[in-house]
Amino acid sequence: MEINKELLLTEYFDAAIEETKKIVAMPSYRKNILKGSPVDQDIRNVLDHCIKLCKSFGMKTFIANDYKYGYADYGNGDKLFGIICHLDVVPPGNLSEWNNPPFEPIIKDGKLYGRGTFDDKGPTMMNIFSLKYLIDNNFQPDYTIRLIFGTSEETTWECMESYVGKERLCDFGYVPDGHFPVVYAEKWISDVDLIGNYKCNFEIEGGEVYNAVNDLVSYKGDKIHEIKCFLDKNSISTYIDDNKLFVKGIASHGSLPEKGVAASTWLLKAMNEVGIVHPLVQFVSEYVHLDFSMLKVFGNIVDETGVITTCNGIIKVTNDDYRFTLNIRIPCTYDPRRDVNDKLNNFIKKFDMELIVSSVENSIYFEKDSEVVKKIMSVYQQVTGDLKSEPIAIGGGTFAKSMPNIIAFGAEFNIEESTMHAYNEFVKIEELKKMIEIYTMSIIKLTIYDKII
Repeated sequence: MEINKELLLTEYFDAAIEETKKIVAMPSYRKNILKGSPVDQDIRNVLDHCIKLCKSFGMKTFIANDYKYGYADYGNGDKLFGIICHLDVVPPGNLSEWNNPPFEPIIKDGKLYGRGTFDDKGPTMMNIFSLKYLIDNNFQPDYTIRLIFGTSEETTWECMESYVGKERLCDFGYVPDGHFPVVYAEKWISDVDLIGNYKCNFEIEGGEVYNAVNDLVSYKGDKIHEIKCFLDKNSISTYIDDNKLFVKGIASHGSLPEKGVAASTWLLKAMNEVGIVHPLVQFVSEYVHLDFSMLKVFGNIVDETGVITTCNGIIKVTNDDYRFTLNIRIPCTYDPRRDVNDKLNNFIKKFDMELIVSSVENSIYFEKDSEVVKKIMSVYQQVTGDLKSEPIAIGGGTFAKSMPNIIAFGAEFNIEESTMHAYNEFVKIEELKKMIEIYTMSIIKLTIYDKII
């Protein structure tokens, strides 16, 4: 099937941009991240919007009664080809850090700004309109193509747990929530809480999710000015308001902690430097702060899929107890329990801390010469002409982990420029155009049996 590139990149792309703006304007982050909590109305609104859009294109649609997931089908093939997306986003964080309100999308300097533009609403909408183009041009796939929309990817993954427990699994497919050309491996992800009881005369609070670097934390207690002085000398932004010290860092995706500045660990380091005694203060300042691999705790954990990384997302210290979370990305060939969680649990006993494992997310590892990787690489090379790029491994965790034979295919082109989970999240308009072209041609080549070896 020939693609009318000019039409795709004008009429269809322009419509996709407008629809992306509409769903970015909906603040679809979970307000209550406890497992079992109802799906927020804003997330329901985005799911409703996408499902109605797909239905208007002639697709067969479904929304679960509890709104944990929805899907839209095209075609009548015996096998199911899945394109698995998510419609929830991470919270916007400190609104003063946004140059433009996070849920008021704007195009500026060739970039579309707003929370979710890259993760994952922009890529999701490019896939929806790739399929619309094919439907409008009477494309007949050998597979049934199913767009699956999840609603809790950034938190509990209850959406895909529910889908897998109730619906038909895909025979093959991709997730547009990783990197190009294709992701052959994704690390284990362990979310843990370090908790304990300890009497103190200060309070600390900051962070909302496990998987983003803590960028704003408040402190109420003694030695505020001494702490502030230490942080100022280290070029860490601070201010005092209502007898509280606020420490400002830089947000970053949990898989890339080195790209952020953790306000929480800087605060605890400063507290340690001015002589404040507390087990969490001592542990973090000595074993966590600026050591994203926690070498003194874990040793050298690294393989071909990368090095272990950790980030703190949530901290809460009261006069009686404390909680400090770690989002740990673990190389594929290691055992997350034996090599990481058990080792950490034993290590923190000397600080009278307890480790609570919130979740352990499986790793993914496809051999680079596996059929799945070869198929996707072949398509990417045919579409882009890029014969140099190699399959990559990432620390991020995508919905490719939800069922077999699913792999992360795009949507980032340059991981070094990632804005996922960051303030002023954006996606380049030119990259969105590349996406819609790549995905349109890829759907053709991946859903016709004789197109790929």
